Amino acid sequence: MWKAKIPLDDFLKKVGYCMPSKCWCCVQPDEESLQHLFFRSETAKTTWKYFLLRAGIVVEGVTLHQAITKYWTANVCLRLKPVMQALPSCVVWELWKRRNSMKYVDAVTTSRVIYQVSSNLQALVKVRKPGMDMVPHKWKDLLAMMENFTPKLKVTKFMWELPSAGWLKVNTDGASRGNPGRSSIGFCIRNENGNIVKSVGREIEETTNTVAEAKAMVKALRFCRFQQYSHVWLQTDSMLLKKIMDGIWKPPWIISEQVEEMMQLMNGAITQLLIFIGRATSWLIIWLIML
Repeated sequence: MWKAKIPLDDFLKKVGYCMPSKCWCCVQPDEESLQHLFFRSETAKTTWKYFLLRAGIVVEGVTLHQAITKYWTANVCLRLKPVMQALPSCVVWELWKRRNSMKYVDAVTTSRVIYQVSSNLQALVKVRKPGMDMVPHKWKDLLAMMENFTPKLKVTKFMWELPSAGWLKVNTDGASRGNPGRSSIGFCIRNENGNIVKSVGREIEETTNTVAEAKAMVKALRFCRFQQYSHVWLQTDSMLLKKIMDGIWKPPWIISEQVEEMMQLMNGAITQLLIFIGRATSWLIIWLIML
């Protein structure tokens, strides 16, 4: 829709197919066009007005693309951003479904379109905010609840434990500001007394959180192999890498090289290296601060 590539009558005319044009959504049919179907028809205007006015957005005298841009860039609280950015897609999709039903199956009322859009937004909020109880269906009530919502804080205490006698503990971490964006990796090695044996932290190329986590583990394993450490306890807070190393999940292609190298390092010269990877079990010793 954004690139005007939907096979409506106005698009078909542009590519050389001239035919009588009829909008299937209107009682008094008009020419079927992108702007008419999604923005100027009675159903489209009623639907957009229902959601726009309650969000405090005025779109008088603007085009469809400008109205959608207003939604995407609306000045709302952060928790409402995903909902506001998803709303135009929900509206356009339901209008498109209505057009096809009117043309090939049966009639769909305007109130049904509004109901379906509200249902989609309600489902989105339930997924994004699973801690919310009784997410309202009405758009106005949903906005009010999201604006006044105070998340319930869940605190879990984790303790960093000393490794066993003769063992070294390695904590790794990677982070990306922007995901993808400016990224850093780091690892810290401590002995059985808790004394630091080695600590490394540095910035890498712009990448994602997943890649940064994997590269931090590779860097730590390389160092352990170079130093010929034979008893190492490696901890990371990445659930993805834990599942991959346990053989439960397949690695995504973007870190396939890092995973392959980690397997080689574990099965090569440091055959006695033991890997214990736990989700959120590592006390972050290195804080990756990107200024």
